[in-house]
Amino acid sequence: MNEEQAAQWMLGEFEEFGFLYQEGAACHLFMWNDEKLAYYDAKSNLCIGKGVLTHFNKCTPEAVYERAGKFWRRRLETDQPGRQQ
Repeated sequence: MNEEQAAQWMLGEFEEFGFLYQEGAACHLFMWNDEKLAYYDAKSNLCIGKGVLTHFNKCTPEAVYERAGKFWRRRLETDQPGRQQ
């Protein structure tokens, strides 16, 4: 699996459910044993690779990232401008 394929997998999950938890996506991608897809940062947090996120963000311009819950969701009419809420 490459970065673009990983982002497409994330997109499929997001479109199917209307949301995508960062931790669940990172755990799934980590199983591929490729640090470009998922890795542990200096604080031992499991993270999605930056290239994967770049592709995912291009595919989901109307998605919103909820920082408190660490998940992406569909944009609501009441959301503020910007990607993070």
